[in-house]
Amino acid sequence: MKLLTRCSNLVEAHHWANLLRAAGIRVEVRNTWLSGAVGDIPQRETWPQLWIPLLQDESAAMAVIRAAGRDAGKLPVWRCPACGELLEGQFAQCWNCGADRPLSPSSEA
Repeated sequence: MKLLTRCSNLVEAHHWANLLRAAGIRVEVRNTWLSGAVGDIPQRETWPQLWIPLLQDESAAMAVIRAAGRDAGKLPVWRCPACGELLEGQFAQCWNCGADRPLSPSSEA
């Protein structure tokens, strides 16, 4: 196994692992319970880690992670059809009234 990268938190680690698995890349999340050791060992050493098999293509795995970061937040802003609230693209539901985002959101600038 080869260390691919460290993640600053468990949510990020499992998100990236899910993206890699969806791309057909085998991955293990390790160091999931070391956060309690901060202070006794360096903080970065307690971060969750993503490991891939030695034979796995490291460059393909890193490309998946980079693409996920590049595409984050690129969904268009949308206006709630029920109450008119303007919402950022990552939200699937209106925070104001609870209405669902339409299937094809209209972009608002």
